[in-house]
Amino acid sequence: MAQFTFEGDFEVLADPQIKLVESALQKQGFTNGKIIVEPVGQKGDNYVAHVKRFIYEAEDGTTFKMIGKVAPVAEQIRLMMNTMVLFNNETVMYNLVLPKLNDIQNSAGATDDEKVRFPTCYGVVTEEPYEFILLEDLKEAGFEMLDRLKPLTNESVRLIVKDLAKYHSLSYAFKNSEPEIYENYSNKLKNMWTIMSAEPESQQFFESGENDLLKMMHDVSDKYKNVLRGSLTQIAAIAKKLQSYEKGSKFSVILQGDCWNNNILFRLEDGKPVEDVMIDYQLSNESSPASDLLYLIFNCTDHATRLKHYQEWIDYYHENLDYSLKLHGLKANRIFSKDQLDADLRRYGKCMVILGVMLSSMLVRESKDVVDMKEMTADREKLVEDTIALMDVSLLDVSTIVKIRERIMGIIDTALEFGLI
Repeated sequence: MAQFTFEGDFEVLADPQIKLVESALQKQGFTNGKIIVEPVGQKGDNYVAHVKRFIYEAEDGTTFKMIGKVAPVAEQIRLMMNTMVLFNNETVMYNLVLPKLNDIQNSAGATDDEKVRFPTCYGVVTEEPYEFILLEDLKEAGFEMLDRLKPLTNESVRLIVKDLAKYHSLSYAFKNSEPEIYENYSNKLKNMWTIMSAEPESQQFFESGENDLLKMMHDVSDKYKNVLRGSLTQIAAIAKKLQSYEKGSKFSVILQGDCWNNNILFRLEDGKPVEDVMIDYQLSNESSPASDLLYLIFNCTDHATRLKHYQEWIDYYHENLDYSLKLHGLKANRIFSKDQLDADLRRYGKCMVILGVMLSSMLVRESKDVVDMKEMTADREKLVEDTIALMDVSLLDVSTIVKIRERIMGIIDTALEFGLI
């Protein structure tokens, strides 16, 4: 019988999660040894899950590492953060969608350079409230997370844009070849932003956030305040309108959904990124490819870099989409033309600008200022009040407020420059 001992930061683990770790190790051929559990990252690196590294050490010195995403168990935290929805999405992606996409690219005879790399999933626990996803530790393959507080370079963005094009082409190929299975899988994914926008507590949060931003931007040009005024509070109506457009749209794909710095790892050579891999699929849903592109561009780059390269990125994306679709016997002009891409960029522009503005105050905070909501416990009403209070930008230091202001103005400047709002 296999015998493993756990050491370190494993108190948060429940029995179903421990059993999955042991089972995954047994499938790798390990039958006994020590498992050291370590926390991964710091506050601000992950808002939804406790992330742990599992380091297996055999008596002969053999080691094997895995990464586990552990759901919070406190009921009110789970309700407020929609933990069930988020972990369901990622489970669907790792259990169903990504294996299917991987089969499609293998069947097409794609070379390593033509493939999207997906993290290996060693198993999941779907039992509430013990949701758990056990994944490959990509650090072992030389991948690392870049500084989330620094905008990505043009070189990094081009790598991701190319991967998004390949990823979206696989979704189109899946939709074209097996439409019923595609529809079944995509229907299992829930649009988190649409769900949030319809919740009364979220509306309260958006209203408070908009007021805080307007106070913070009181002395800037009216062009910024005019965009901000009524923006966050309109998100529910905008989301509903887009959802109506997406329903049954032949242009929609299964998105990555959360393409920002911490969800993209890079392998570096001589300090420069040469390969990337996307790691988080909790916000995956079905929508236009333009959503992934704009989410990446607004949340991971600065205005100066966007001014130089925005159109280049869009063109590069479509060139690679066309190339990748041809591997599956499809043509971009029929599946998702450049004209359609441009139209969808304009259609989704306002929504993505609002999301970028809303996320700005979260994504530029130092770890000491991050609200770790998954650690909070309280009744639902008090939890909303506490979260709103902790997110208040007026409590931040001057340098952080300056960064938030510059980021928001940059997003609006970009959107106005390229006709996205």
